[in-house]
Amino acid sequence: MNLHLLSWFSLDSLVTRPRWQRYLLALLAVGCTIVIAIPLSNYLDLTNIVMLFLLSVVFVSVKLGRRPAILAAFTSVLAFNFFFVPPYWSLEIAHIQYLITLVAMLVVALTITHFMSDFREQANTALTREQQTLELYRLEKLAQENQMQMATERLRSSILSALSHDIRTPLTSLYGLAESLQLTTNNLDANTQATLIALRDQASHINNMVNNLLEMARLQAGGLQFRKEWQPIDEVIGTSIKLLKPALTQHTVKVDIPEDFPLLEFDALLMERVFCNLLENAAKYSPPRSTLSIHAKLLSDRDQAEVSLCNEGEGFPADKLEQVFELFERGRHESTIPGVGLGLSICRAIIEAHGGSIKVANQATGGSCTYFYLPLGHPPTMFSEAPSNGVA
Repeated sequence: MNLHLLSWFSLDSLVTRPRWQRYLLALLAVGCTIVIAIPLSNYLDLTNIVMLFLLSVVFVSVKLGRRPAILAAFTSVLAFNFFFVPPYWSLEIAHIQYLITLVAMLVVALTITHFMSDFREQANTALTREQQTLELYRLEKLAQENQMQMATERLRSSILSALSHDIRTPLTSLYGLAESLQLTTNNLDANTQATLIALRDQASHINNMVNNLLEMARLQAGGLQFRKEWQPIDEVIGTSIKLLKPALTQHTVKVDIPEDFPLLEFDALLMERVFCNLLENAAKYSPPRSTLSIHAKLLSDRDQAEVSLCNEGEGFPADKLEQVFELFERGRHESTIPGVGLGLSICRAIIEAHGGSIKVANQATGGSCTYFYLPLGHPPTMFSEAPSNGVA
């Protein structure tokens, strides 16, 4: 017997069968009772035979419903009269006591059908209410967890924002004072000059980390205002390289963008932050005098633009290619390179806010690449001026 046939006879699914199938199964139950009762009629009296038919009616009532049970009750009475009440193999009733037996059997069968059907309906109703209660409890628990998570995120964002604001002002002053001292005190010895430069650089580095914290807090709180415009991606890349010129002094940046690369719709300041973070990460984790490569191309089959930034460093840990975009995830915990693990998280938040995606991958030749994708959309058509034909 195959699985489909077994499923058709499954007791739990009988009540959901079409009505004609349930009627057929009710008749089949009575037929099985007849087959069982005929050999036993030589050993059992009529009362016990009646009990077998009533048992089949109970089964049909519980498993198939009220109407099939009524059919089974009438069919059982007729079958009992035909096969087990003299004269046999006939529906004729020879004695009044058999008529009373048949009437009593029908009444009992219908009564059992009524009560068992009500019991089944009440059980189904109770089960449905229990399932609804469990579902409501699950939804309520899920809502509470979501509210708690949202409250936790708001609290964390508020703390990050407050700390960033409070720390930002003194850090900016510290950086300005260190730079002023380094520029105005030319008569200091070399060690003091180096200390001032290190102080300035460290203040700048901490200020960048605080800015990252503040930006992440704003991104999570939805506090950033996007100003998307159609503009060339190469201008943002050039601005980002200029901003990071001190950090890129020991590296060569190679930019490869096709001349016919279309305009993309993005927020220039936020996209500038993406390139600054990616360039800074690539520079930190690349050996001196190595090349950082930026490449852009179109993916016409996906209606997207792909921008990649590759370096020649050690690459990402193979088991953390997905985790590197999580908050405060640095990939290599034992790394002595300064950072708090927010750069890639900010990049992902900004790219996804533009309807794109971002991923990282290691190169077979060494180093790693970060790829992000932006939708092409439908940029405005640029019209050129008509020639004047030499007319002033």
